[in-house]
Parts: sequence; structure tokens; C-alpha cells
Amino acid sequence: MTDYAISEKLVASAIADRGKAHPWDRIPVSKAALVVVDMQNYFVSPDSEGQTNPAQGIVPAINRLAATMRELSGTVIWIQNTTTNTRQSWSVRHELLSPARAEYRLAAMETGADGYQLWPTLDVRPEDTVLVKRFYSAFAQGSSDIVATLRAKGIDFVLIAGTYTNVCCQASAQDAMMLNFRTIMVSDCNAGSTPQTHAAALNNFFEFFGDVLSVDEVLERLEAATETVAA
Repeated sequence: MTDYAISEKLVASAIADRGKAHPWDRIPVSKAALVVVDMQNYFVSPDSEGQTNPAQGIVPAINRLAATMRELSGTVIWIQNTTTNTRQSWSVRHELLSPARAEYRLAAMETGADGYQLWPTLDVRPEDTVLVKRFYSAFAQGSSDIVATLRAKGIDFVLIAGTYTNVCCQASAQDAMMLNFRTIMVSDCNAGSTPQTHAAALNNFFEFFGDVLSVDEVLERLEAATETVAA
């Protein structure tokens, strides 16, 4: 999934619309937050046949970006999805599954269950923020406390990472933009259900909602806070 590149057609269209491919040349780290979505055992563990889940492959990139954010005094937020108290409040989600699969999902991400826990090789630090969400989008009303948390910190830029690109990451990123956050999906810090859906979600987001950058491109744009000392 790290081979993704924005569609040349979309890049050309962006340049025609605004004069450049990417809308924001600088990302002031004091006003930016890395939001890592659903990197939990339920989503990242190998499947039943022992194959490697693509989400495992983005862990080093997420850890690298998180480390730089901390070094520059930026904000790192880890989002954990829970099924606790969603049997009735989000019953439609489970109507889309067989009864057996619905019960498995509800039990696997119950708060405190093994599937609910963050993947063990993620570099989660005590100074980071950990929030719980109930729906696909962390920014949906009633899903989590992320909007109030970001507003309290004066955050303007949201960097979205995690899994799946085309489900909870895309839903969260789109809602963040519609709440007036400058939102960027970090391509090699996202993993989709397939390479095709990964690319389609990122292309769609770039066309209509915000920006898509690689980790290296984000790091090039991160701008550390500078203090002005009075003479």
C-alpha cells in the first residue's frame, strides 16, 4: 500500500483549480494533531490463516511520524474503537452482518477485550492522548470526545493514520474536514481492506475533502513553533 500515488488526472485538476497540487505548504506543528485510528488487535492481527495483515506494515511509519510530532511538541492521539453499549445505539451496523458475525464483533471489541487493545508494537507514550470511539467516524456526533479535545488544544490541522483507509479513516477524515479542520490523510500511514480500496479512498479524499501526503511529505512541511524573545 506504500506504492500509492495520487492519480495524475486529479493532480492536474488540482493544479488547474488552485495553482498547485497540494493546498497547504506548511503545517505548524503547534496547531497539528496526528490522529491514529483503530490500530487495535481486532483490525491488525493476522487473519485465521496466519497471513500478515497489511496494517502491520504501516506501524513503523506511524511510529516515525508520532516520534517527530512529539519531538516538535505536537499532539499525538490514538483512537480505539469499542462496541460497548452500541448493540442498540448502532444496531444497524450489526443488521448488516450475520448473527454469528455480529456477536463475534460485539464481543471482540468490548472495552477491555483483547481485540480492543492497541497493537503491541505501536509506540504509544504516556504523554499521548488515547480516546475511545463508538462509530466508524471518530468525528461523528456521539462517537468520541475528539472534537472537544482538538478545539481545546487549538488544533487546526488533522493528520489521519490507521486502518481501514476506506472505512474508519476515510469516514473520520471526511467528517473532520466538514467540521472545518484542515485534514490530511497520510498515505503510507493508512492501510485499506485491499490495495484497490486504499487507493480509491485516498483519491476520493484528495479530490473532494483535503490533502493526501506521504510521511516524508508531511515531515517536509512540519513547522516547529518559534518563540520570539523581546529585545
